[in-house]
Amino acid sequence: MTHPVFSIEALNDATESENRMHSDDVAARYGFSGALVSGVNVFGYMTQPLVAEFGEAFLSHRGFEVRFLLPAYEGDRVSIETRQNNQQLATTAHNQEGVLLATLDTWQQETSSEQSALHTRRLADEHESHYNEGARPLISWEAIEIDCSAPTWHWQPTREENTLHVNAQRDTADCYADANPRALIHPYYLLDTCNKALMRLYVLPAWIHVGTRGTIHNALHVGDAVRVDCRPIDKWERKGHQFIRLTIAMFVGDTLAFEAEHTAIFRIAEKH
Repeated sequence: MTHPVFSIEALNDATESENRMHSDDVAARYGFSGALVSGVNVFGYMTQPLVAEFGEAFLSHRGFEVRFLLPAYEGDRVSIETRQNNQQLATTAHNQEGVLLATLDTWQQETSSEQSALHTRRLADEHESHYNEGARPLISWEAIEIDCSAPTWHWQPTREENTLHVNAQRDTADCYADANPRALIHPYYLLDTCNKALMRLYVLPAWIHVGTRGTIHNALHVGDAVRVDCRPIDKWERKGHQFIRLTIAMFVGDTLAFEAEHTAIFRIAEKH
């Protein structure tokens, strides 16, 4: 079964300026033809037709895996198409030239083990450190300590921040609307928060988000008091790039709302 194709112009969000890959000059240094539109932005685009078709129920008890294969550039026309693949929905994003940019697989997930998320939370409690933005190290192979938990982030998503992300997406779904007293957090904002969890650990001059696999157990709402815990779980090198993978857990009270493994290239091989 094929679902209707959704199309949107890819635009950068000014709130993401900390990553220099969203500027033309830095992106060119690494061999790209222009500023990259963030992966989390593309992820948000890919969820829009799914939420439009299945409603806000799509944002709970949902497993997902998104992979970013090639960048979307500012002004690209991105076409989103979804096909039913057994029990999964397989969504793809192509640019105006038909080049595959990203894939998103999603599935209904009623139950899953919370062991990893609870372990991350316990490590954060044992660490008991406080966040100090000025003390963040410049990211490097040596600076990444596997299984060393970050300070707990007590995040309360505001209506203003959610609206900024919704407007950047040009998303008109009622479940995110500013007038909705129980507005849901946009998936773009949710994964952008995963990016910010990484940026709370390290100073990252230029980096690329390459994929996330996770579960939205319960939709998050504007104003929720969210506990965010994370820890690096892997680092590796391939083709001159250096990668990091984090595990991230978000709790509302004692209830696990979201968990994911979030992967990025933190050292990009420069083109000569």
